[in-house]
This record gives sequence, C-alpha cells and structure tokens, in this order.
Amino acid sequence: MKPVIVVENLYKKFSRNANAHRSYGLRDLAREAIGRPPDLRLREDEFYAVNDLSFALNEGESLGIIGRNGSGKTTTLKMLNGLIKLDSGKIILEGRIQALIALGAGFNPKLSGRDNIFNAAALIGLSRKETQAIVEEIITFAELDEFIDSPVETYSSGMYARLGFSVSVHLKPEILLIDEILAVGDVAFQNKCFIKMHQMKKEGVTIVLVSHSLTQISQLCERALWMHQGKAKRLGPSKEVIKEYLAFLDEQELKRVQELNRLKDENAQRPQKSRNESIYGGIYDEFNHIENLSVTFRVEEREVDAFHVHDSLTIRYSFDLKHEVKDLNISLSFWRKDGLHFTTISTLNGDLLKHIHEGRVACDVVIPDFNFNPGEYVLVMPIHEGHSYLYRNIVKQFVVLGGKHMTWGLMTPSYEYHVFQDSLTR
Repeated sequence: MKPVIVVENLYKKFSRNANAHRSYGLRDLAREAIGRPPDLRLREDEFYAVNDLSFALNEGESLGIIGRNGSGKTTTLKMLNGLIKLDSGKIILEGRIQALIALGAGFNPKLSGRDNIFNAAALIGLSRKETQAIVEEIITFAELDEFIDSPVETYSSGMYARLGFSVSVHLKPEILLIDEILAVGDVAFQNKCFIKMHQMKKEGVTIVLVSHSLTQISQLCERALWMHQGKAKRLGPSKEVIKEYLAFLDEQELKRVQELNRLKDENAQRPQKSRNESIYGGIYDEFNHIENLSVTFRVEEREVDAFHVHDSLTIRYSFDLKHEVKDLNISLSFWRKDGLHFTTISTLNGDLLKHIHEGRVACDVVIPDFNFNPGEYVLVMPIHEGHSYLYRNIVKQFVVLGGKHMTWGLMTPSYEYHVFQDSLTR
C-alpha cells in the first residue's frame, strides 16, 4: 500500500532573536535561489524546532503526536499543511487536506459564519450548489444556528472552534490535521468531535492529531510519535509510546519534587513570615508551639518522594510540643497541586491522641492501597488543640507514578475482574 503521508529527514530552524530570524531567512532564500543546498548548521541564537524527523502514514491510519510544550509538535503540523516552509527534507501528501491548527485561520472576521463556509468550500473547488447541499449539516454540527449569520469577529473562542472543526470535517477531506485547538470547546463538543473523527477513520480518512490528552490519543490513534526537543524520541504503537512518555514525565516530576522538598527541609526551621492563606487553605507556619517537625513518606521502609498507584504508603511524622496541651489532634490533608482537595485523614474521628499532653509526638499512618491517580500532590498538616491551630502548612510535596498501567479520572480503585463466558458461545 502506498503511503498518503511521507515525511523524510525534516528540519526546521528558528532563531530566538526576531530580527536575526528575518535576516537568516533572507539569506536562506538567497542561497536557495542560486541553487545551493541548505546549510543546516546552527547560527547564533538558532535552535532546531524539528530535527531530522521521518514517518509515513497509510490511508485510514491515525497518528497522535505527543510531547512537552516546545517539542516541535505544532511546527511539524504547520509544515505538513504548508503554513511554514521547511528548511530541509521532504513532505509528500496524497489527498485533499483539511487542517484545524490556528483558531479561525482562513476566516474573514467581517463576514458571517455562513459566508465563511462558502468561502472555505470554494477554496477547495466546491461549487455553490455542492456547498448548499452540506451547509445546513455544517451549521447544525457546529451548534451555531442562531449566530450563523453574525460576523465571526463577534464569536467566542469556543464558537470559532466549533465552526472551524465543523467546516473542516464536512468538506470531505482525505487527510485531516488537528491541533490542540479542540481543547477550546466545551467537553460535550469535544466528545462530539472525537465521535466524528472515529467515523471519519472508518471512512478511510488519514488523521494526524496533536494533543496533550493522552486518553484521546490512545482511543483514536493506532500509532503515536513522541517528540522531544525537535526529535522523534519514539514512534510506535500508541499505548507503548504513551507509557514510555508517562514514565519520562514521572522521572522529570520526581527530580523537581525532590529538589523542592530538599529546599523546604533546609528552610523548615528558619523564621518565616506568616501567610494567612493559600490555595490549600490557611497557613500557620510559626514554630511557637512545636519544634523539630519531621514528615517522611516510606514504601517498604524506603524513604520516598514518589511512589506508584496502589503502593502501600507509610507516613511517618514526629515533633516536640513546646508547652502542655489538653486536646491534641492532627490531620493529614491531601491536595492536588492545582488546589483540588482530595481527602483528609484526621484524629478528630477518634481519641487516638487524647492521652498526649506534652513532650514528643511520633506516629506512623499506614495507607495499604494508595489509589490516587498519577500526578503531583501536596500534603498539608494541621496540628491543632481543640479547634485552634498550633501549626498548619505544607509538609510534603510528592508525585504519584503510573508505572505500566494507564489510568483515567481522579482515582483508581482496587478491584477484582471476573470474566464469565458461556461455554455454548465458544
């Protein structure tokens, strides 16, 4: 089978200096005009946005391009669509192309949504009669019935996205290029778009999708391309590539959190200027009531800053009371890094610490099955006497790793899976 998309040894350079970038571009055009081969050596302030990239796709295949911001994903998509001139290499596309890369690209802001539909159709050679046959289908899919005759400059970003996607998929493309721009739409419309793309796959449309949603990539794409610093880090079956990419992200997050915890430990006993509140609630960080606070995470007796979903976690903490207390309680409050409160474990649910009034406090809290899904979290520790805080601050930042398992949503419960198959159906 002949591939419908072929990318061979693709290179694209940019300069971090805008003036230098224009100057370099003019020199490269002059070099090309006299028939000299491209010079791929990096000049001052230059970097490779795409560096020796190659892949091919057959008809009806879908490729998901993943990677961190700045890895070259969108630059690659723009070169495929002809929006950016490549510096070296070869791109071969066989078929009618539609792209949704830049929000509202190609729309005339002064014209209505309806007029822009006819303009887009005319650009690919459809007659007005042919467009008239599909225009209502485009409008209905975009959910813009009452706004379709308003100028698109009055549209919200979500309306732009809906119209752009609807136009792209209803003009019968053979190759569809989609960037992260779909994230602008609401969740219901995003789901609608992916149902439509699954339908297009069945009809033989070749799709290249750039997305940070690894779930969407795994559901839609047979293969995935992981780009890192402009290069193809890994190209292969989507689930395998996604697992390697997630392991890489876990490693990067672990290094960052270890450094943050190291700095926090260094500063823990230094006088701090009190802050009244944060996204994790009120902060009471003076050491007027306690001292020598220590909090560690342990998995199989190893001290860790990162661990896997379903690991058995022990939280070991200790501190000294600086004066006598009558009603000691301690809470362990878990928050996602973005400020979502997950849960709290608290001695307020019992009388565990009621007998402690002074001296050293030391406890282990064992969580046999830690089922938070992969991500970065913080542990906030309120120490209080009755309803008054003795101390309340972030005591630990940690990372939950996914390992070899894909996860969805907020938590992964432990479960048993029983498969029953009637012998008559075999």
